[in-house]
Amino acid sequence: MAKESEKKAINFGGYAIVEGAKYSFEKMPDLWWEIKPITSGMELARSKFLYHNRVVEGLDGSRYEQPPSPMEIAYREIALTFGGTNMEFEDGKSVLSNDANVFEVETVLEQLPQEMVMELWREIGRLFPKWGPVDPNG
Repeated sequence: MAKESEKKAINFGGYAIVEGAKYSFEKMPDLWWEIKPITSGMELARSKFLYHNRVVEGLDGSRYEQPPSPMEIAYREIALTFGGTNMEFEDGKSVLSNDANVFEVETVLEQLPQEMVMELWREIGRLFPKWGPVDPNG
């Protein structure tokens, strides 16, 4: 299978959003995070995360199924759609390469303030209504 950086874009016209979006953070507008358009492969990865092998072992040794928490879902959706960022370490090196994998992105998300993670997740929901946080107003 080709690496993400080796894949070529395909134009699907009216079937999908084919352009990514660059999100600037509210309190730090010079800082941005690029969100890739959702593909069927991303939908499949998200589905597997949500529904497969979510067995937890309790302290007493019992096993039971448990769905992922909202934060786990937020991290995974943000990581799956990651397209790039201009975030840097104090030494000026980028925190993530544009082809970072899901686990690398989630590791960086763990270091961000909660408010920044939620901004990203809300933006994903705005761009792709079946993703992002559930709107309590329907």
